[in-house]
Amino acid sequence: MSKLPMANLTSVSGVKPPDTLGRAQIAYDHLQRAIASGLWRPGEQLPTERRLAESLGLARNTVRRALDMLEAEGRIARGVGRGTFLVELDGASALNGSALLLPAAFMNASPAEVMEARILLEPAIADLAVARATLADFAEMERCLRESEGARSIPEFEHWDGALHRAVIAACRNELLDAFYAVLNRIRDNAEWNVLKQRSLTPERRILYEKQHRAIVAALKARDPAAAREVIRAHLIAVRDALFTL
Repeated sequence: MSKLPMANLTSVSGVKPPDTLGRAQIAYDHLQRAIASGLWRPGEQLPTERRLAESLGLARNTVRRALDMLEAEGRIARGVGRGTFLVELDGASALNGSALLLPAAFMNASPAEVMEARILLEPAIADLAVARATLADFAEMERCLRESEGARSIPEFEHWDGALHRAVIAACRNELLDAFYAVLNRIRDNAEWNVLKQRSLTPERRILYEKQHRAIVAALKARDPAAAREVIRAHLIAVRDALFTL
């Protein structure tokens, strides 16, 4: 079962939400971002209310209100004695959640097109991530760094590599960016991508990517958007060149 990262609900300004409704809304927002990032897959069981409350540093009744909101939207299903499960959205309801109905133009996008889009998009979001990232966001980025550096296989490394980039996007607090990046990640799961990643991720390149990942997080934590843009772009160009160099 996937683990929800510890959330520090204090904002950058140091002000905490003053009331239960405000705290429930923040818990709801945090769970929505976790769902959008792919932390849980459709049909997967979520942690218990107690575990979610501990992760978020909130009372169980506050987390319960956030789960009530998600259930009312049809995002989760709960049953006594069964637990809470993420519901797979389809049709028009998917457009109101984190899932998207993907047109053929998206699913048929080539790896080159995806990398081109990432190089245009990800450096540009550095300003938002720098301005809006919380201590919880940085803690999640650090967790992704540790897990990727400790990964014992290419698929495991790729998983945590993707999780790190999703954590940076999530720090922007922009649902449209979350959804767009979720689309890119779904495209990157296809067979053509897997062949390219297996072929290109040499031990030397992995060391380089790990250093670049550390530099990205360091620039964001330093609240330096110019440095963050530079290192994100350099990293993505390195990935692109490795993917398409025989």
